[in-house]
Amino acid sequence: MKYFTIIFLLVITISISGKKGSEIPKTVRAVKLDKPLKIDGILDEALYNRKPIDNFIQKEPEEGPPSSEKTHVWIAYDESNIYFSAMFYDVNPDSMDIRLMRRDNMTTSDWFWIYMDPYNDGLTGYYFAVNPGGSICDGTLYNDGWMDDSWDGIWGVETKVHPDGWSSEIKIPFSQLRFKESEEMVWGINLNRDIKRKHEMSFLVMIPHDESGFCSRMADLRGLDGIKPKQRFELLPYIVQKAQFLRDKENDPFYKSNQFDTRFGGDLKFSLGANFNVDATINPDFGQVEVDPAIVNLSAFENYFDEKRPFFIEGANVFDFGRGGANNNWGFNFGTPTYYYSRRIGRSPQGYAISDGYAEIPGETRILGAGKLTGQPDPTWTIGALSAVTERTFARVQNEAGEVFEDEVEPLTHYGVLRTQKKFNEGRQALGMIFTSVNRDLDDENMNNRLVSQAYTFGLDGWTFLDEDKIYVITGSVVGTHVSGSEEAMLRIQKKPYRYLQRPDKTFLPLDSSRTSLSGMYSRIMLNKQEGNVYLNAAIGAVSPGFEYNDLGFQSFADRINGHVITGYRWYESDGTFRRKSILVAFNNTTDYEGDRHRMGFYTTGSLQHDDFWGISLNSSINFESVSTTLTRGGPKVRRPANYSLNLSGYTDNRQPVVFEPYTGYWQNDDIDKEYYAGIEVEWKPAPHITVQIDPSYTFSSFNYQWVGAFDDDLAAQTYGRRYLFGKMDQKTFSTDFRVNWSFSPKLSLQIYAQALFSVGSFDDFKELAYSGSSEFNHYNDIAGAVYYDADNESYTIDPDGGGPAESLEFSNPDFNFKSLRGNMLLRWELLPGSVLYLVWTHDKMNFANPGRFRLNDDFSNLWSSSPNNIFLVKFSYWIDV
Repeated sequence: MKYFTIIFLLVITISISGKKGSEIPKTVRAVKLDKPLKIDGILDEALYNRKPIDNFIQKEPEEGPPSSEKTHVWIAYDESNIYFSAMFYDVNPDSMDIRLMRRDNMTTSDWFWIYMDPYNDGLTGYYFAVNPGGSICDGTLYNDGWMDDSWDGIWGVETKVHPDGWSSEIKIPFSQLRFKESEEMVWGINLNRDIKRKHEMSFLVMIPHDESGFCSRMADLRGLDGIKPKQRFELLPYIVQKAQFLRDKENDPFYKSNQFDTRFGGDLKFSLGANFNVDATINPDFGQVEVDPAIVNLSAFENYFDEKRPFFIEGANVFDFGRGGANNNWGFNFGTPTYYYSRRIGRSPQGYAISDGYAEIPGETRILGAGKLTGQPDPTWTIGALSAVTERTFARVQNEAGEVFEDEVEPLTHYGVLRTQKKFNEGRQALGMIFTSVNRDLDDENMNNRLVSQAYTFGLDGWTFLDEDKIYVITGSVVGTHVSGSEEAMLRIQKKPYRYLQRPDKTFLPLDSSRTSLSGMYSRIMLNKQEGNVYLNAAIGAVSPGFEYNDLGFQSFADRINGHVITGYRWYESDGTFRRKSILVAFNNTTDYEGDRHRMGFYTTGSLQHDDFWGISLNSSINFESVSTTLTRGGPKVRRPANYSLNLSGYTDNRQPVVFEPYTGYWQNDDIDKEYYAGIEVEWKPAPHITVQIDPSYTFSSFNYQWVGAFDDDLAAQTYGRRYLFGKMDQKTFSTDFRVNWSFSPKLSLQIYAQALFSVGSFDDFKELAYSGSSEFNHYNDIAGAVYYDADNESYTIDPDGGGPAESLEFSNPDFNFKSLRGNMLLRWELLPGSVLYLVWTHDKMNFANPGRFRLNDDFSNLWSSSPNNIFLVKFSYWIDV
């Protein structure tokens, strides 16, 4: 820790710099209309005789000059709507990009962006964007400029292409916006025009690259006096028809090749006063229309998947915790935990059938109902609350006697989240709180032994700026957790792979089989320099071994004390060859509560962007010798050697019809474990309405100490009566993602996604850990006759002492050959504003033939001939504005 302190103080000393003087905010005015504006993209009303907003300033490709093309914008309103009309002049109109794309699929094009902060709190807001073809994007702003595209508003837009440019008219109902009524209404406003062929971005309020903030730097929008927040009451009933044609399950009495399911339900959205939105759902359809990628996971940790269900992703940033205030958050083996991971709600059942025989376990847990409240009582205070109940779920089981009955595999469960944050002193300080709860009705013995009955987290977070110019900010959070349940359930919690309290050499908070509860704490404080050429970020934090939030969050670590410091320099002006340059260097250190070093090392990264808008980035790391408490998966500690890595990536000019993003990397340690990878992302735009993307990649890894298993043996005294087996694993993985986005119109689009994955691993040189806490291993290949392979049964038998008193070890061949092909085709048609028809086909197949042998042609043939799952889905949701 003394090294961290010295470096931290040194960087503080060299990074102090002043801030450029801030300009007085601009002011623009909205015009009151006597009647609604006709939205047709034709600028022929009397409004357009008024003087437009036309003083746009470039941020790209040069910072400071006026926009190279004239832009005229008018802002108007009536009792129900705010209007944005614009004429975008262009001296070369045949070079404009009139690209069609599906909603929120923002690719490089000509764009017009509207940013609004109706609360004028300098931290939050909305954005709306349209391109010449009428394609749109929208979403919300938070943390003074971060963007979240999960919100879909109901608004209208029309565009027209002219001989001298293009025009647009936009109508945004006040019912879609949250703001506080006042006698003198002042909103924050910023406007942005992008011209693709020039790589030009021009703003009404241009924030220089070396300065910070966005919402807090907006212009004042005045003239909206007298408008009142509109009450929102919307219904969104839906119907889903699903047809499943599934691969054969041999001798399974519950197998049906054809399965049909019809569901009805609905969502309700309404406003409580002017400041709160309520989202409620009855019998919701939380099945996603996009497929998750296949992943080969050889670790003890679960995979993280992004949320794709609309109810949960909309407004998710309200529940973001621990990252506000700073515009950069670095982790380095620590990071900010995810306390609310919405995919826990409606997850696959966590139980299993306790009887021998066949079982039919549902793929998901049905959500009986869910509700969400979000809003701002005033511009400084944000509140979000969520409540959801999932039903008690059963598996159908047939035992060996042919009897059919049910086993409970998921209890009746309530999930709750409460998040609130209060800003002070114009956002210079903030204090927030989060509370999450999981409460289960465990009246089944199997479930009571497997799951905790209660799980709670409570945390505080906030920030404070250290100077008047908001250059330096300190952010921090502290969180406590508590879980309780039966002794059997608490044993499972104590043995989680990010904790491993059962380790035989564990001295701080070792396993306690009589526990019925477990508590822990997390804390972290970070300093960030928000702007300027000199960069600084530093943090220190600790998380105790008993910290547990995985019932509603996504947990990957505990038992850590961590610190890092990063410094560097960023060049924002062109030197005649490169327009952007940066170099950053970091030192990081992680120990546990027993004082063992988990990682300590240096990381450096640099990037260059050419004046022709192609670029490269390079990063490398070196980490010194460390101790692993997870390699033996609950066994004793192992000393691990130093390692280093090198990664290189690049990209070409994204204005071109074909864009390339190649990448490659290499990792190795002193034990000659190694991994290298290479791939390239290719985006091809063959037509204004079609985008094709392909991402092939190849990875080779060779690990001398890949986990095989643990076996009890009293003679293994040096490793506490167990033998911890590893093998040398060579793994080859080839994968490719393929995407097509075909937009027939801004409201009708076809999306095709496919992923092929081939991953083969072969094992040899089996060995066991020789001593607890060491880096020495006993290799069975050095003992004559110690290793025997039974090809008929595909199993190994190992005599660890070559005919001595030790019992033989038996295990299945760990070689694998996993092949997967999955994808979906999604047609989305917005028939009416807010009313959407989905047609979806999902296809997947897997194959495991020829473990340990990588032959791409044979593997592809085996995969192609495998039986598939095919799922067809039709969903229609109808928006009703009451």
